[in-house]
Amino acid sequence: MRKQKDIAVWKWIALKAVVLVLVCLAAYLVFINPPVRQAEGPLLTRDELDGQSDAIIELANAESEQVIEVTGSETNQPSVSVPPLLEKIPLPSETTNLITLEEITVTGTNLIELAQPIVELPPLPDEIDGYKTVTFDKLASFGYEVPLDPVTNKVELAKLNSQIPEGIKKFNEKPVAIQGFMLPLKVEQGKVTELLIMRDQSMCCFGTVPKINEWISIKMEGDGVEPIMDQAVTLMGQLKVGEVLENDYLVGIYEMLGDRMIGPLDL
Repeated sequence: MRKQKDIAVWKWIALKAVVLVLVCLAAYLVFINPPVRQAEGPLLTRDELDGQSDAIIELANAESEQVIEVTGSETNQPSVSVPPLLEKIPLPSETTNLITLEEITVTGTNLIELAQPIVELPPLPDEIDGYKTVTFDKLASFGYEVPLDPVTNKVELAKLNSQIPEGIKKFNEKPVAIQGFMLPLKVEQGKVTELLIMRDQSMCCFGTVPKINEWISIKMEGDGVEPIMDQAVTLMGQLKVGEVLENDYLVGIYEMLGDRMIGPLDL
C-alpha cells in the first residue's frame, strides 16, 4: 500500500512540473521573445533614431534648394522656379494635343439662341363685332391675395370681392374680346369645349402657375373650337367677374361663356 501511495505522489509531482514548464515556455514566447519582434529585427536606440531623422531633414533641404530655371520665350515672360518633383510634368509649350484659340472657329449661323425674347401680342382694335376689347394688362393690373382655407361665409366672400377694383367689375356680364393663349381642358370629337385663356404660355410650356387674374375659364357654346396652342387666339363672349368657388375653395375670379374664337390672321 505504501509503495502505491508513493507512486501516486510522484506522478502528481511530475504532472505539476510539466505544467509549470509549459506555462514558463508560453510566457517566454509571448512577453520576452514573441515571433513578431523576431521578424521585425532588432530595435533601434534613441541615438540611432535621431541620426536617421537628421539625415532625412538634410535630404529634404537639399532637394528644396534645387530648382530648374524656366526662362520665358520671345514674349518676355518672367522666369519660373520649378521644384524637382515637377520636372516630369510637361509644360504647356511641350504639349501637342492642346487646342489653340486660332483653331476654334465660331460661325454665327450654327448658334442656337436659348433665351428667346418675350413676344408681344399684336394690339387689337377697341371693338370687334360689338365685343369690347379687354387685355390682360388691364385684368391683371391689381394684386389679389388668394386664401388657402375654404370660404364658408358671405363675410369672407365680400372681403375677397373687395380686392377687385371697380374698373374691372364694370366688365361683368358684358360682351368682351380678349387675346391670349389656349389651354384645352375638355375635348369632344376633336373640338375644345372647355378651356383656359391665359396671359402667356408660361403654364403650358414651362409649368409656371400664373396669378389668379391672369387666366379666364371659358365654356364654349355649340360644338366647340379648334385646338390652337402654338399661337395667340382671340375669344369673344360674355365675361363674368367675381369669385368662382368649387367645394368652398377659390379657383378663379374670371369666367366666360364663349361665343366664338378668331385668330390673329382673321383680324
